[in-house]
Amino acid sequence: MPDTGLPWTDHAPVNGPSGNDRLDKVIDKAFTTQFGSDSRTSAVLIATPTAILAERYKEGHSPVTAQRTWSVAKSIGASVIGAAVEQGLIDVKAPAQIPQWQRLADPRRAITLENLLHMASGLDSNIAGNRTDRVYMGGGLMADEAATNALEAMPGMRWKYANNDTMLAMRAVRSAFESEDAYLRFPFEALLHPIGMTHTRLETDWAGDFIMSSQVWTTARDLARLGVLHLQDGLWDGKRILAKGWVDYVSTPAPAQPPLQNSDGSPRPGYGAQWWLLNAYDPALPKDSIVAAGNRGQYLVVIPSLDLVIVRRGYDMVGGSGFSYVDFASQIVAALKEN
Repeated sequence: MPDTGLPWTDHAPVNGPSGNDRLDKVIDKAFTTQFGSDSRTSAVLIATPTAILAERYKEGHSPVTAQRTWSVAKSIGASVIGAAVEQGLIDVKAPAQIPQWQRLADPRRAITLENLLHMASGLDSNIAGNRTDRVYMGGGLMADEAATNALEAMPGMRWKYANNDTMLAMRAVRSAFESEDAYLRFPFEALLHPIGMTHTRLETDWAGDFIMSSQVWTTARDLARLGVLHLQDGLWDGKRILAKGWVDYVSTPAPAQPPLQNSDGSPRPGYGAQWWLLNAYDPALPKDSIVAAGNRGQYLVVIPSLDLVIVRRGYDMVGGSGFSYVDFASQIVAALKEN
């Protein structure tokens, strides 16, 4: 199915010059290894709500080529939750309705949906919370693998990156629906299709639970559409998709934060609600910049103060020197300002 190019009224030619020589040179660099020796760029798209400023793909890819999002899916999942909040289906401040936690003496009943969105459930998620191989590749059910873990910290008091928290947040949303069919339709009817994300596919486990910590396939344009939705505070063509103030909500630093410095003293991003925050990460980028980031170089950078969306897709080498999206975004911003 072709991509219409909506909502953009102006489109730079696909794989053609943008009309901004400095911007084109930055994009040229993205398709080399200058932003990371082990980076392998497959797509770059720069957009505002009204125009695609630049759009380029590696050979064999096009505007309808979907790639795995990896953890960019987390921010898509948060957007589904924002749509559910808008429709009055859920309350992020309320305890997460996870069936396995409903016995009266179970301390996990105190975990709120907000705790899950903040990566602050307090649940055990192994040493590396991003390793959920049994669900992703082993046929394990989310309900068996994520919902059965015990508390090891008070909910809301400790930040720990955990795929399980995202999967559980989506499971809490499922409890608001009377049927599996209604739940499975909801992301498409409430969010994806209304904003034109028609080339986006969401995987579930074999019990019908979305695995939106990673298992989503989408295109560069569809990710840019999600970015534009956030530039417009959740409005699309005059219709409210995300709850009013949702963009501020996901952009607000969670009470419990990840370490903001690496061992060498270099800065790291903060965390909101399933979005990374660049509020003090790089002085070259506006402080309101937020990022959806995924393994192997998947990035959606949203900069509300500049009305700008930056998408970079890739197949970066595992464990290597991957793509520096901060350097790339900083140079994109500089190129646009000087044009």
